[in-house]
Amino acid sequence: MFLLEKQHLQPVSSLLSYESTHKQSITRSVSKDNTIRYKSNRYSVPLGTYQPTGDNLVWIEVKEEENKILVIRREVEGEILAEHFISLEKGKLIQNRHHTRDRSKGVKELEQRLIPYFKNRVQAAAYLDAISQRYPRYRRDQFMIIHKVIEQYPTLIDTTLTKCMIEKLYNANDFRDIAHHLDTCRSESIEEVTSFSNSSSKSSHIKPYTRPLDAYTRILGGRV
Repeated sequence: MFLLEKQHLQPVSSLLSYESTHKQSITRSVSKDNTIRYKSNRYSVPLGTYQPTGDNLVWIEVKEEENKILVIRREVEGEILAEHFISLEKGKLIQNRHHTRDRSKGVKELEQRLIPYFKNRVQAAAYLDAISQRYPRYRRDQFMIIHKVIEQYPTLIDTTLTKCMIEKLYNANDFRDIAHHLDTCRSESIEEVTSFSNSSSKSSHIKPYTRPLDAYTRILGGRV
């Protein structure tokens, strides 16, 4: 059978490498001192990037500009954690002094600023704390999304919070989607009421048909 099929077989194209499909982005592990290694040097990332649990992988990419720049991201096309000029030396620590600051304090302050917007502050604190536990590396992003929802749907955030707690949806994107859904339902209800009101006002101008008096006289047998 193979001899018969062999004459119909065609060569396949060369396989693409994994790196080539992502613009030659590769991963590095973040060390406990919040640095990564690249070509015999260490480059800093923000304090708190390293987590005791998890793989602690980041994506790096080299930008070919006048001076080569090392770009470090959380994901392939995600948020940029750090950018450094690539050193030609060996055994150096290339560090951004801003990376030594404890950014977790700012995140905690952001969380505390969100709580007073809700009527049930205890429930809000529990919800935000649950998000912090689930997304320790992305807390700031999660809280920023919730803050935008508060600005966009201020009258719906308490209902949204209750719904998320009942359904155990501890994610800012779910919080946003539920608020948007509630707003859509509310808009549709208003449109239905408005449509009914308009149709009622139009029908009020319709005059009922009235028969002439002699028609009733014939029905009564000529008696008035």
